Order: sequence, then C-alpha cells, then structure tokens
Amino acid sequence: MRRSLSVMTLFMGALSVLVYGYAQHRLSALARPTAAPELLISLPRFAQVLMAGGDRYLAANLAGFRVLVADTGRMNAEDYAVQAKLQRDIAWFNPLHEDNYYVGAAILPWNGELDAAQYVLRRASDARTFDWYPLFHYGFLFYHFRKDPATGAQWLLKGVPRVTNQQDEWALQNLAAIWIEKGYQTANAATMVDAMAANSPPGAFRNYLQVRAHRLRDLAALQDAATLFRARQGRAVKKLEELVSAGLIAEVPKDPLGFGFGLDAAGWPILNSVAAGGQ
Repeated sequence: MRRSLSVMTLFMGALSVLVYGYAQHRLSALARPTAAPELLISLPRFAQVLMAGGDRYLAANLAGFRVLVADTGRMNAEDYAVQAKLQRDIAWFNPLHEDNYYVGAAILPWNGELDAAQYVLRRASDARTFDWYPLFHYGFLFYHFRKDPATGAQWLLKGVPRVTNQQDEWALQNLAAIWIEKGYQTANAATMVDAMAANSPPGAFRNYLQVRAHRLRDLAALQDAATLFRARQGRAVKKLEELVSAGLIAEVPKDPLGFGFGLDAAGWPILNSVAAGGQ
C-alpha cells in the first residue's frame, strides 16, 4: 500500500509539473493586456465633469488620480497618448493643479508627447503666477527638445520675478545667461548678458554677469577677426595666434573665467568650455 501511495505521489507530482509547464507555455503566447488598464479610455471633458457632479476641480483630481496610479514602467505609446489627453484635460479643468505639471514635465516629453507637455506647462505658468517652476520646465522644453536655447532663456527670465529665494534667482539667471550664449549671435548675447548685469543689484553676482559679458565681447572680436582672415587668406584659421600675426588682433584675449578660447573643427572661434573634449 505504501509503495502504491509513493508511486501515485510521484505520478501526481510529475503531472503537476507538466501541467504547469504547459500552462506557462500557453500563457506566454497570449497577448498581454495593457500595463495600465486605467488609461484605456479618455472620456470627453463634459462627460468627466458630469461624472464629477459638475465640479471641474473634482474632475481634475479624478483624472489626476488615474495618471498617478498608472504603471509607467510597462506603458506603450498608446498608453502615453491617453495619458497626454488626460493631462491636457486636467490642465483645462484646473491649470493650478500642481501634480499635473510636475508629472507632465517628468514623463510626457520623454515619451513622445512634447506638445501635450508644453500645453500643460503653459497653462500652469499662466495660472500659477506665484510659482517659477512651470516656467523653468517650459523653458527647458525649448532648450532640450526644441533645440531653441534662445527661447528657453527668455522663459527662464520670465520666472525670475517669481523667485523668492536669492540663490534660486541667481541660479535661474545664470542658466539663462548660459542658454543666451548658445542661442544668440555672440555680440547680441554679450549685450543681453550685460543688460542682465545692469539690472542686478551691486555685488558678486552682478560682477559675475559682467565677466560673462566681457568674455562674450572678446569672443565676438575673435569671430570677426576670423571672418576677415578667411576672406583674405581663403582658408580657415588653424590657430588663434594666426589672427595676431595677420594683424587682425593685438593679442589672443585671456578668458576671465579661466577656460580660454579655442577653435572648432571648422576653424571658428569658440569658448573652450563648449569645445569638443573641453580642449
């Protein structure tokens, strides 16, 4: 009897393993449902407000909850499209919604929904006049995704009057100055940074902006000289000292920030801080 039970136990165990393996094989072949079933649909705005008892702020919160609980780790493009629609709706219901613009900035542009992110952040920027963060994120979208540092810098500067912390104000202005250098012609950038310095209170930060403007003016002079050199010699500059030997500048200027000036691959004068490899 005991032997029969042992054989039966082994048989049942082996059968269980086979059944489990077969079930796993069948399940792996089946299409899996979306990772975030709460994002399967997006109702029209009037329907969302109606379901919220006519309260658009409650409708914003209900849609916001759906966004917050979504499993972004397993979402696909269709899921992000629905999330973008929901976040647009939230921004329309309640542009003051803080979580909405934070989530929108952190997720949407990185997953193919840049236009939706801009809509959410622009609505938040206009409504939250006490908050500079939406303007910072909005400017970053232009700088990083639109490849437009000039416009990004202008949005950063619009956020400066909203800042209540001196360190944050300086950080925002400093970043704006860096983006201005990248987004405008050098001479124009020097004028703009100089204007920023003039509008800053006396002290170390004003001096710092003046230094940045000074190095931009030096760079503009080098670039003008390089243009003349190319016109006269029919080739690009190979080293900055050629501009001195050609009588176009008295000497190669020293960078007050210590990075120095260099040439890019095309022989165009640039700041060493943005040269390839920092050379």
